[in-house]
Amino acid sequence: MNRISATCTVAGALAAAALVASTTGGTASASGGSTSHRLTFTSHELASTNAGAGGHLLIESDRAVRAGHTIGYDANTCAFDFATHQAHCYVTLARPKGQMRFEATLNADTGAIAGKVVGGTGAYRGITGRVTGTPTSDPNVERITLHWKG
Repeated sequence: MNRISATCTVAGALAAAALVASTTGGTASASGGSTSHRLTFTSHELASTNAGAGGHLLIESDRAVRAGHTIGYDANTCAFDFATHQAHCYVTLARPKGQMRFEATLNADTGAIAGKVVGGTGAYRGITGRVTGTPTSDPNVERITLHWKG
């Protein structure tokens, strides 16, 4: 996976994670007054634009897929650091009940993603969690696992 493809894929994967968190599905269990959720899905790149010199800033939209069905779409930006081989991404997902926001880092050498939920609006106000991801054999598809409380 080349660095630009990896950066684009992570942006989509993270946005898809935000989307999935706002949909029904996954597993939930009661824990200290909030509900914990876990959901695994794939993120498929739809469009990517290099908005910065040398591929440092990418803007992307993606499609989240679970059990063969599209469960939503997202928009996000990633800044690539060529010195560290990492992309730092910000994701915003708009849903009928509010927005969810995530931050995550992609290791371009391994394709691994690690990040956290950094806020939300409306029904998603106060949610917290984490997101992880791994590449697939397709450079435009990433497998995402999302854990959140709220």
